[in-house]
Amino acid sequence: MFVPNRAGVTPEDLLNWMKQTEPSASTSHRSEKDPEKEWMEKLFDECEDEFFESFGVYDADDFLPVDDDDEDFGDWADRIRREYFDKKHAEAQRLAASCSGSKRRKTNKEREQEEKSHKEHLRRLQKEHEEYLSRATRKEDEVRQGKKRRYEERCAATFQASSSSSVSDSKLCYSDIPGQLHEELKDVNAFRKVLRKQQTLWHPDKFAQRCSSRLEEKDRQRILDTVTALSQELNSLAQSLKT
Repeated sequence: MFVPNRAGVTPEDLLNWMKQTEPSASTSHRSEKDPEKEWMEKLFDECEDEFFESFGVYDADDFLPVDDDDEDFGDWADRIRREYFDKKHAEAQRLAASCSGSKRRKTNKEREQEEKSHKEHLRRLQKEHEEYLSRATRKEDEVRQGKKRRYEERCAATFQASSSSSVSDSKLCYSDIPGQLHEELKDVNAFRKVLRKQQTLWHPDKFAQRCSSRLEEKDRQRILDTVTALSQELNSLAQSLKT
């Protein structure tokens, strides 16, 4: 308010001069202009022009942001969402391209090593499979030999020809008859040899001669019928091998 301009006039002087230039009721009837007031008006106009030239005319719109876009909140939210997903999609594409490139480089660089490792793995699996088959074969042989041994033990107990009274007086029930030995032999000659031995062992006449006196009366007929049927089955099997 009290800082003078280049003409030595302060803002307070201008305000005072403006008040003095306002028409009043006491001076309105004067027809003559006051030279002093006229000079002050001219001086005020000059000061105003100088001020506008130095600082420019104040425009309220110059200090407000101009928004030519009529975007509402919904449009703004859609735009933000679209920009966010576009950014994420671009990042995913860059990551996929990076991973794909590194994978291709790894495959080209370590292909020989991977093939070698794969072949070694196959050899190890083949070896384990062969060992498994070998163990299974040994186990099968052990089971077959065990069945054969138990069968022979039961046959020995059934056809015991000892003269001991404890043995000769023991009675044979139907459950004591061991039945037929089911043995699978790939060698035909070996199978025929076993079959002839079984035919001799289970011949009805020879069985009756050796064991008739020891049969339990309640199971006698059932045992003899079973031995006869078993002998016929063995004979039929032997006949089929001849054809």
